[in-house]
Amino acid sequence: MKRRSLLSLLLASSAGAALAGGRWSSGGAGSPRSRSVLVLLELRGGNDGLNTLAPIADPLYRQARPTLALDGGEALPLVAGLALHPALAPLLPLWQSQRLAFALGVGWPRPNRSHFKAADQWATASPSGEGSGWLAAALDQRQQPGPLLALGPAGCPAMEGGKALALQLSSAELRGRQGAGFDPAEAGANAVLRQMLALEQAGMQQLQRLRRELAPLPPGLAIPRGALGQQVALALRLIGSGACPPVLQLAQGGYDTHVGQAVRHGRVLSELATALAALTTGLERLPNRPAVTLLAVSEFGRRLRENGSRGTDHGSASVALLLGEQLPNRLIGRYPSLSDLDERGDLIPSLSPPDLYRQVLQRVGV
Repeated sequence: MKRRSLLSLLLASSAGAALAGGRWSSGGAGSPRSRSVLVLLELRGGNDGLNTLAPIADPLYRQARPTLALDGGEALPLVAGLALHPALAPLLPLWQSQRLAFALGVGWPRPNRSHFKAADQWATASPSGEGSGWLAAALDQRQQPGPLLALGPAGCPAMEGGKALALQLSSAELRGRQGAGFDPAEAGANAVLRQMLALEQAGMQQLQRLRRELAPLPPGLAIPRGALGQQVALALRLIGSGACPPVLQLAQGGYDTHVGQAVRHGRVLSELATALAALTTGLERLPNRPAVTLLAVSEFGRRLRENGSRGTDHGSASVALLLGEQLPNRLIGRYPSLSDLDERGDLIPSLSPPDLYRQVLQRVGV
């Protein structure tokens, strides 16, 4: 359990009452059971939406990107004027069966181009980047006990700062030794330390329960190699357990494509597509699975014009990706204009992160 999660929970006024009331059971009939699961996938580094879902028919696109614009013969047409990067071909069946959707022009006006600040803005759903994580706040508002579980390598600020425990579990931790936890009585008369140890003990108990209840992977399922594939495998084992937390987080890096973008972007998109295809196939083979919705976002997009290193620099609006059963709208929002740019030469967003989050939360009921 992350120390900043502990401190955030310590400051929550009802954290002690939640523990005293036995909210965090160690298994059995009191274990939380999810009817729906929301999976947040963070594409870290700033994904180039213009080449993920390209405005292939717009001449300004090719003028701004003489070496990076997608080849019209290789790009995968989706709707009039928009084409998918060829590395995302494994996702085409999901598009055709209405299980894949794109949110267009997602971002903040004049976003901070720092990865850290921009990530904080997305995590908190606030331009200031301050406050509780948006997922933590959503569970608080709906009085859901959680926990929220990060499977990515660096935790998830969007899950922190609320009343529910924000935990982290990785494939590597599954293979390691399981600690015995901490005895709050060791804090003696120090009330603050005692409550911190109690919270950490509660987190340890939740992680031990989740480890015990992990389901096996569906037989014959091919899991892609790499870090994202391992996270997908763990997510499937949690979802198949029948006791999956209501919110999971995955993370993939490699999207900061300042140099040589064509090869680097194609590589990470291919990894993304094969992992999501495996996730979908695995879900189809799970008996009695809950409804699962996945939202993939990145902290910002890239600039319209390619740079001198055949890459792109930090920009503004990008695309977000959604996976789920029978999505009513396969395109949400509108694609940014390539001729109407802001004073910095960036795309002007048409859909704010809070608006996107609201639509997703309404769908999944988290």
